Amino acid sequence: MIGSATRSLTLTLAVGAGVAMLAVVALSFIHPWGNLRSDSSRGGILTDSTAPPEVQTLLAQKCGDCHSANTRWPLYSRIAPSSWLVEHDVKEGREHMNLSSWEQYSIDSRIDLLAKIGSQVRQGKMPLKKYLLLHPEARVSESERKLIVDWTKVERKQLIAAAEK
Repeated sequence: MIGSATRSLTLTLAVGAGVAMLAVVALSFIHPWGNLRSDSSRGGILTDSTAPPEVQTLLAQKCGDCHSANTRWPLYSRIAPSSWLVEHDVKEGREHMNLSSWEQYSIDSRIDLLAKIGSQVRQGKMPLKKYLLLHPEARVSESERKLIVDWTKVERKQLIAAAEK
């Protein structure tokens, strides 16, 4: 009697695990915010800016996953429900600023975005702390922070001067 109950419980658990696994796989094909991966172009960032190569590389490495079409999608971002959380964050990041679409922003928008980049980076608000938990390599050093902030100031001054002409 006990052996039969054990076998029945084992079978029930195995079937339940199988159903759960199938559900996770099926849910991984659902993209509540649209398929953001189809936007991944691996193109450049900050086209039509005067950002030096070291700033472009730095922003691509530290900011590109959320703020460009060059997102690197780790394994956990492919499995629901964590994929939905990651896709939501990327969608929000791109809505705030998409470095891959820099040339499409008006001069006034670029001036505003540069002020926000400088402020957020200077205050240590970007990259987000929750992102750094899984991506410690995205941490911005003081010298990198200074490089980004200094570039935003120079770029803003150039754009303001161009807008006044």
